[in-house]
Amino acid sequence: MKGIAKAQTSMKPIAKGEMCMKRIVSLLICAVVVLFAVPVSAVADSSKTIRIGMTFSDLSNPVWAELVKEAQRYGKDKGVEVTYLDAKNSAAKQISQIENLVENKVDAIVVCSVDSSTLKDVTKRAMDAGVKIVAYTQHLDNYDAEYVLNAYDVGKLCGDAAAKFVNSNFKKGETVEWGLMDLPRYPEIIIRANGIKDAIAKGAPNAKLVATNSALTAADGIKNAEIFLQAHPNMKFIACIGGGGSVGANEGVKQLGKDGKTFAVFGIDATEQEITNIMAGDPEKSSVCLGGGKLHGRELIDLSLKAVNKQIVNKTVYMPQSLIDASNAQAYFKDNYAK
Repeated sequence: MKGIAKAQTSMKPIAKGEMCMKRIVSLLICAVVVLFAVPVSAVADSSKTIRIGMTFSDLSNPVWAELVKEAQRYGKDKGVEVTYLDAKNSAAKQISQIENLVENKVDAIVVCSVDSSTLKDVTKRAMDAGVKIVAYTQHLDNYDAEYVLNAYDVGKLCGDAAAKFVNSNFKKGETVEWGLMDLPRYPEIIIRANGIKDAIAKGAPNAKLVATNSALTAADGIKNAEIFLQAHPNMKFIACIGGGGSVGANEGVKQLGKDGKTFAVFGIDATEQEITNIMAGDPEKSSVCLGGGKLHGRELIDLSLKAVNKQIVNKTVYMPQSLIDASNAQAYFKDNYAK
């Protein structure tokens, strides 16, 4: 016992500074242990490739075909994997596509709906599963972000251009027959068409709407032009809710012997072919630019990435809109389509 006591009394007391240093070293060791205890999977998640799915009502629309091509190119630059699907105007098919994309664990889905009223349940299930939903062109009940337009104002721009044509080429009391190519299965397009009709009625009250039919593609537009002019040979112009219809209308009326001096076509979308028609002095006189498919492709990828990274500030982003006609078509073409 005496030996033990002696050993104890022979130990030097630990200085306060030395004790603090030992505590600091212990804390650093613990911090290192905690750092390296983080699972490898948690670190790897930061470099995970983001996957974006896109489902479109009908990819025969030239604007959307241009959009998906740019979305894949731009997505690749951003390190994003982009998959796109064509619902071919089937609401049931689109629901199945969204379900499959969720099952394949995409991070976000861009939805250009066939019928937005049918997607309430499937988009909710997708969001509950952690998938971000970005609505395109049409509003959805459930979404994280949307890229849409002011449909009525877009239609009004088109209608104002048509009214100006009537007032510049016909007498006030002269009845001027015209046709409308619309697409009433989409609520947004109905509003757009109303903007066209209201603007023409207000700006050129002597213009008389005598024919209406649906048009999404150029083939639809060619067919409608033939039907319109056979039934109404005195028709002087056609207004269209989209670029597919206006390109077809332009071609169709030319096939029937009309030229840019005797007939007019007014469109929306400002596709490359539309701008080419305007520059060539064809019947197509103007088209409303909504930014174009390339811009839309980039915007949708950016919006999807913001949604995935929880950086959404404004849930609703509006497309730009401007009128392209003979006065600015060449400059627009050079900026957007020149190779």
